[in-house]
Amino acid sequence: MPYLGRSSDGFGVRDRFVYTASGSETSVSGADDNSRTLKFQDGTYVDVYLNGVLLLRDTDYNTTTANTIGSLASLAASDIVEVVVYDVFTVADTVSKTSGGSFGGSVSVSGGITTTTVISDEEGQINDHRSIMLDGTDSSFANEGSVILLDGTDGSATNAGEKLLFEKDTLSSLIRENEDVIVLEDNDENGFLFQDTSTSARVSTTKIILERGTNLETPNTLTAPKVTGVSEIANVGGGQNTNFDNSVSVDIEAMSLGAGSHILDLNRNANFELTLSGNITLANPAELTAGTTGSIFVVQDGTGSRTVAYGSVWDFAAGTAPTMTTTASAVDRIDYIVRSSTKIHAVATLAYS
Repeated sequence: MPYLGRSSDGFGVRDRFVYTASGSETSVSGADDNSRTLKFQDGTYVDVYLNGVLLLRDTDYNTTTANTIGSLASLAASDIVEVVVYDVFTVADTVSKTSGGSFGGSVSVSGGITTTTVISDEEGQINDHRSIMLDGTDSSFANEGSVILLDGTDGSATNAGEKLLFEKDTLSSLIRENEDVIVLEDNDENGFLFQDTSTSARVSTTKIILERGTNLETPNTLTAPKVTGVSEIANVGGGQNTNFDNSVSVDIEAMSLGAGSHILDLNRNANFELTLSGNITLANPAELTAGTTGSIFVVQDGTGSRTVAYGSVWDFAAGTAPTMTTTASAVDRIDYIVRSSTKIHAVATLAYS
């Protein structure tokens, strides 16, 4: 809104400048008799007087040059030119001190903040289920990110609670959690083991928070949650027998292989169905884990006569690799178990129907 009064740079709604001519001037500008510099935004809102007589704009003078009254008739010595400037400025987009309001963007404060009210949530109240959690990284004031409760008199923590002090960058890391979350927290330091998908590294944590929208399916026939998707169980049994009341199945990865050398990823799949369209070599798998077991179905395409060779870690009975059935559409099966990082024991069963 327009503000009637002075702005922060010293100009307001109406200002007056006085110039005493020394003779022959045809314009006035710059510092006046009181060392104040002439300034106006719009020449339409300027009145010019010569020895008390109002001059006509665009007839007796013009304002085509910024902050200058030009095209005057040649002034005589001691002539008085008075310039009255009518300007407004606007105080916009402010929050009222009396009525309050909302800030739509971030607010930076270089000094302290004193308040006699409470911090409330978006509904304007403090609820038991809508709390504010402040979590620092260290109790030392020298470390960034800490939250410290200080005594307001001596700055020590003897009577903690009288002053809440945030160190640098603490508030920028606070995250409001929705109330409808599930928190899984371990009761010791062993933690949960999961895999970071960005680095493929295994990471341990003592707390897992499931955000809104996480689906845990619990079929009526089960008494425990069913976890779907990619997951890892780091250790089952704890040194005792692990019993499964129902069957446990492992998917069969179907692949069509052309002629050449191929590496099976035994970390992602244990069972494979390989349909051959050329002569292949099953090269040594990478990162073998002892105890991994599975089956490989070798299927001839409609042409047949496809052969299979093996890398050095594949170890068949008597040290002799089998010759696959070469009849068109024939199916053979190789059952294997990884003995060590350099040896896979395998048995071939040929010519299934």
